[in-house]
Amino acid sequence: YMAAVMTMTAALILSFSRGALLLGIPVALATLILFWGGRRAVAVLSRLGVLVLLTLFALSGNPRVAELVNVSTGPTFFRINLWRSTLNMIRDVPMTGVGLDNFLYAYRGGYIAPAAWEEPNLSHAHNWVLDLAARLGLPGLAVGLWILAAFFQIGARVRRHIGDLDLGVLMSGLLASMVDFLAHGMVDASYWFVDLAFAYMLAMGLIVRLGNMVQSELQVG
Repeated sequence: YMAAVMTMTAALILSFSRGALLLGIPVALATLILFWGGRRAVAVLSRLGVLVLLTLFALSGNPRVAELVNVSTGPTFFRINLWRSTLNMIRDVPMTGVGLDNFLYAYRGGYIAPAAWEEPNLSHAHNWVLDLAARLGLPGLAVGLWILAAFFQIGARVRRHIGDLDLGVLMSGLLASMVDFLAHGMVDASYWFVDLAFAYMLAMGLIVRLGNMVQSELQVG
């Protein structure tokens, strides 16, 4: 497991994925610390926050990091225009959305902002909230939020009653992965790719399984 973690960490750093390095991984680590740290977690999280700030300062000269504050060109500029275009899309079809796998065609077919003409082939909104609403409408977004709320509700119940250490480790990993999904997914792809959807559904299935196991143990007890 440690060899796998080291390999994935190296790949992650070399990718310079800003959504992962600045949002997804920090909040996932914070979730793990809160899960296992108890009252000491606040102090640990404070040190983690300082480490993140120092890392940002150390990487401030890197073009990919410097582009984060540039709203006139580059990725941040395109994200802002993409989100505005997606809001227009949702406003026009709030109840049904544009349909599954139709975001690309709707976006480049009429909703793309003139200033963002250089990137017309975007297949998702780079924000899971806007993505759900654009594809499935506001009712679809409501269902998505309900499913996520159920996930964390089951997770909280399992957290209170689980006694097995191995299952506790699995539980903390599932919670951290879903928090990563939500944080990283605010600025990038989150669900609408086969591998991401598989990981999401696997986490959902495992959390339900753990919830059923805990419920059975409580009934027997």
